[in-house]
Amino acid sequence: MKKWFDIAVLGILVSLVACTKTENTAAPEAISYTVGRYATATKADTHSEYRTAEGLEVFQSKAFLHTEGAAEGTLFFNSAISWDGATWSPERDYYWPKHPQSYLNFVSWYANDGSANITPDTVTETQFQILNRTVGANDRILVADEAWKQKANINTYYTSGVPTLFRHVLSRVKVNMKATTLTDPELANVTYEVTLQDAKFEGVFQKGNMKLLNSALADTGTRKWYSTESATYLWKTVVGSNEDAIDFVDSNTNVTTTYNAILPERSFIPQALGDGIKLTITYSVTTKSNGTITATESDIPATIVMNTIKNTSDVAITQWVPNKIYTYNIAINPVGKEILLNPTVETEWTFAEDINVTVE
Repeated sequence: MKKWFDIAVLGILVSLVACTKTENTAAPEAISYTVGRYATATKADTHSEYRTAEGLEVFQSKAFLHTEGAAEGTLFFNSAISWDGATWSPERDYYWPKHPQSYLNFVSWYANDGSANITPDTVTETQFQILNRTVGANDRILVADEAWKQKANINTYYTSGVPTLFRHVLSRVKVNMKATTLTDPELANVTYEVTLQDAKFEGVFQKGNMKLLNSALADTGTRKWYSTESATYLWKTVVGSNEDAIDFVDSNTNVTTTYNAILPERSFIPQALGDGIKLTITYSVTTKSNGTITATESDIPATIVMNTIKNTSDVAITQWVPNKIYTYNIAINPVGKEILLNPTVETEWTFAEDINVTVE
């Protein structure tokens, strides 16, 4: 009788063991990040090159834990992610969940005004917002594609970690100027001095709201953020924030035959270039014959309506879009009082397209 009782107890024990949940008993794996850049997520784009190119030494990331596949996530960590010479990692070690149904979603960003971090107003699994932001010259804001349903470090961009692919959400603009010549082509003894008295953008919106959205994937992967405000710009500009002009120069600037920046490359809110957005300049020309001044003309005005500038395909540049740099090269011809404008657009901040325009 006792033998049958022992067998019955054994059967109960076996049954209890069979009902327990299966857990991963392997050693815990610390969470790390693999960082790429939108245009150049290649093996050649190393961590050090990335950090040098973007000034990105530390970025911020939130991880949201979905325990055993729960629909609602909870904040697992909110940490600075830094490069230690070998890996991108949080301020302290965090480990991947062991349950096979548990996963993490990652929202990562870099936002800095050149001296301090810019704090987003909202960061959740489905919303990323920066509101009422007056974008300064040195603002850099990058938001990585959200990494959904991650369960372990994976090999992406030739290294292992959470796939973190950054995209710039601002535009960059630079204006250069030179004189086409400072000597009369027909009279070698006649020379010119060109002085830029004033240069500015008028009508450019400087304040805006960025409201990005994301949605869950069915499986492990990354998804780009999008905006319901505008599929192109990601930002909604604030009315009235275009009333103050953006001045380029503090005082009179001598114009040489070599391009020099009159507006160093700076950040702008991506926006449509309406009829009211203009580049206005005032300059003077001094004419000399054998070194003696023969004439001086000051306060010579020139106005360029930005959306009238066309590219090589004869298509007008009517917008500044995120993740692009626009360089406008202005050349003043003092002989014919002509202004030549040669804009360059860098696609995804790496590829340059030449656009030749003449403005009289």
